Amino acid sequence: MAPEPLASTPASKRQCPICKIPFYPATLAGLELWHCAECEGTAWPRPTLMKLRPDDAKLPVQRGEEEKGHKTPPYFTPRQKPPFLICPLCGKRMKETKLNGVGVDLCEKCDAMWLDGPKAGQFGAVLGRYKWMQMKG
Repeated sequence: MAPEPLASTPASKRQCPICKIPFYPATLAGLELWHCAECEGTAWPRPTLMKLRPDDAKLPVQRGEEEKGHKTPPYFTPRQKPPFLICPLCGKRMKETKLNGVGVDLCEKCDAMWLDGPKAGQFGAVLGRYKWMQMKG
């Protein structure tokens, strides 16, 4: 079962901010996130990040049933990351920043986080710093 969308862009219209193709709902510890089957990037809504516990970062991301049938579109060509991303959850600009030395993109409006696929293994290092920033204000 797909998680309930939390942000303003309808789930059916959400696209990977790098690949520009639809991406899929996934979960970690039963909480919503979005995953690109091509670049392996993940979009993390603020409510998900704030509810995760440190030990949850060690768990594998559970990909949804929809993604299991993914086939690379015939028109698809891998893309380089653009100078800035547009938040796939609310459509506003994201700002690249470093959290514990790991580069991530944070939405300037909804505080969602984009984590590039190759950095997925560093999610645990990012989570605590993200939560500290959010609580500090």
